[in-house]
Amino acid sequence: MADSANDLADHSGDLGDCDRATRPGDREQSDHVPVDQPLVEIGIIVAGSLDPVDEPAVKQATRQFIEFVQQTFPDFRWHLVESRRPEAITGQITGQRIAPSSLLQQALEERDEQHWDFAFVLTPSELESHYSTHCFAALSRPLNAAAFSLSLIDPRAIGRTGHADQRIATIANRLSRLMLHALGHLLGLSRADLADNLLYHPASAKQLDSMQQLDESQIAKLQTALYEIADQRLEEAPGRRLAALPFIAQSAWINRREIAQAIVAARPWQFPQRLSGLTLASVSTLAVLLMTAESWDLALSQPGMNLVALAVLSWIITTAYVIVRQQLIVRDQPLRSEQIVVTTFAAIGIVFTGMLVAWMFLMFLASSIAWLMFRADLIAAWASSSSFSTGQIGLSERLQMATFASSLGLMIGSLGTSFEAQHYFRHVIFVDEEI
Repeated sequence: MADSANDLADHSGDLGDCDRATRPGDREQSDHVPVDQPLVEIGIIVAGSLDPVDEPAVKQATRQFIEFVQQTFPDFRWHLVESRRPEAITGQITGQRIAPSSLLQQALEERDEQHWDFAFVLTPSELESHYSTHCFAALSRPLNAAAFSLSLIDPRAIGRTGHADQRIATIANRLSRLMLHALGHLLGLSRADLADNLLYHPASAKQLDSMQQLDESQIAKLQTALYEIADQRLEEAPGRRLAALPFIAQSAWINRREIAQAIVAARPWQFPQRLSGLTLASVSTLAVLLMTAESWDLALSQPGMNLVALAVLSWIITTAYVIVRQQLIVRDQPLRSEQIVVTTFAAIGIVFTGMLVAWMFLMFLASSIAWLMFRADLIAAWASSSSFSTGQIGLSERLQMATFASSLGLMIGSLGTSFEAQHYFRHVIFVDEEI
């Protein structure tokens, strides 16, 4: 296994004019770098073997990337480390494409081991896409990582076979823009509407060529986020070493905003749509329970607190089951790193929020069906042990049944995640943007 770590850059540049928009082609460096500047470390992992065109293109793209961030953010030291993993894609390719989740998992493991702030994975293979027709890059805020494909940004992908130098320049320019877009996204910037902005969402590889700059407000937001990222981590602080639970609690509290942003970026409200296995199993269970007299009888005989406890328990059980079943937070080391704590809490938060959203969807569906299709006299007859009269059956009784059916439906439906491929499920959980 080849494994090399090469220091690509560890110095900062001088922006000069802070008010102007900064472009990746600009170059103005300083030879003297204050050692007390906050350090931002990015790992560049090359997964697979590069051909004679991709190899120089990656080096040129890395130079353009480091020049841009040095000039735009001169208050920081930028340290890029290259790691070669020619064996990384073995056994991970589906057809002619590689699952981004597998690359991101490898990026996460190396990021934690090397204590990088971010990890970028580059592969010559085409990335598997789930949300669009193509995928130049897959970005993950929960993992502080991104995977990039050199395949579709090569002019040869659309049949243009120019001179090697032209291909190298084009690939390098496009890759550097993808990397800058990824950095902005991972630091919390939202998409931009202007085609020349680096946070624009391109529909084609050619549109990457127009993505040139950041505006002043974006630079200010990134500056603030970078200070938080480059701050000393809890495990690096001098003094007495915290016990495991206080360390985890303090790390989660310090990074609570980053965890919340990662959860929102994952869009867990789209779980019912994206996780069809979970939704199908849950809705099927819901339909069976609503059509069963014994279910109505059991639900309406329960005290309200029992049903509330059942609902909360269903959220917790399904979250735990999905996390274990899909191996979302399996680690070979304890939670003694701020980054690992953030990633773990983000994964738990994403799944828990997704389960809660799925439960609310089931609750709305069950309540609507119960109100529209089940008459009061039918419900009173089915709930015979509760001695309800027809006049006593109203909205609250239907909500009782909806709560009962939704909670059981969610728990049984979570078994439907077994039908989701692990790569796809991890993609849904962790990949919050495909470019």
